[in-house]
Amino acid sequence: MDLTVDPEEMDSNKPVPIEVFASRSTLHGFSHMFTYERICIKRCLWILFFLGSASFLVYVCVDRVQYYFEYPHVTKLDEVAAPLMIFPAITVCNLNSFRFSRVTRNDLYHAGELLALLNRRYEIRDTHLVEESVLETLKVKADFPQL
Repeated sequence: MDLTVDPEEMDSNKPVPIEVFASRSTLHGFSHMFTYERICIKRCLWILFFLGSASFLVYVCVDRVQYYFEYPHVTKLDEVAAPLMIFPAITVCNLNSFRFSRVTRNDLYHAGELLALLNRRYEIRDTHLVEESVLETLKVKADFPQL
């Protein structure tokens, strides 16, 4: 087991200088900030602009996150009067069955017309279509006192 290291391997393990990293970076302005040129003003301006832009980005992000957690909402209603509106004919069919044995006289009085069991005069409609057992129960429950 040989623990000796070649000098070439030692050089490959060294960290890359920041100037090389900055020159290969795709972050705009990074290469200008880390060049070791004689013009220090140019580097300082790039650093100043980069830090200013990064600061503004952080400020805007924090502001938007705070605004989001305030849960603001705006409701705007506009009322427009229409002289004539034509509505389409819509039929809503409730296919849910109900237990006829659980229908009370009060239910039948208030919803009998909607259920198509009674007419407007609270009389049983279409007696010829109703089963005999249901018709007997319906006659008992639809016997409303005259008002």
